[in-house]
Amino acid sequence: MSGIRNYATNLHNELKEKGVFVGHLSIGTMIQVGTVGDPDVIADTWYNLFQKKDHFEETFPANF
Repeated sequence: MSGIRNYATNLHNELKEKGVFVGHLSIGTMIQVGTVGDPDVIADTWYNLFQKKDHFEETFPANF
């Protein structure tokens, strides 16, 4: 996992000036419909990270 995160960090740093967004969402829960790890909620979190493009990384759930 740390290797993938480091790779994504390097991609982010290299490509952000070219207008390409690379982000990382760490998911710390079971992914299951109707729970805190509902796939739709996770997708919304990822989409918000992409839309804002104001930071590289986020954890899900936020208090994890």
